[in-house]
Amino acid sequence: MMSSIYVDVKIGGARARLIVRSLVDTGAEISLLPVNLARRIGAWKTKRQITVVGVHNQSRTLQLIVCRIWVPSLGNIGGRVPFAMTDNDQEPIIGMDVLKPMGISINTKTGVLSVQNEVWEAFKTLAGAGVAFYAGISLLEALSGSKKRRYRRPTRR
Repeated sequence: MMSSIYVDVKIGGARARLIVRSLVDTGAEISLLPVNLARRIGAWKTKRQITVVGVHNQSRTLQLIVCRIWVPSLGNIGGRVPFAMTDNDQEPIIGMDVLKPMGISINTKTGVLSVQNEVWEAFKTLAGAGVAFYAGISLLEALSGSKKRRYRRPTRR
């Protein structure tokens, strides 16, 4: 059996960004952030709560918050993600709700995290080849279909 998997992540909010050691839990469906850390970084509260069920079938209702997270060992891949705020003083727990959307997979035999997101991998390859940052962003927008339309002011006659 493999021991626990830990990774250093940057977690940020309205007040601060901190690098913290976090437990990666492949069995967790929701990520947890201790209340003291959420307050230190200034995590954004939501109006939603979530009921979580523990390993011994006990359930608790927790406040849902949002913060930014980056994984330095994976090229700072990250974004804004939801966490359930917990009152324990342990390290953050990063679950599959955060890892899957970022395309992060875990080799459970070695404990090594890697990115399996084709768009992200293509961007890293282009950036490594010296393609301009703007061209890389344009490519990502084209691939994801998220290019925003630009507003053009009507000309006066």
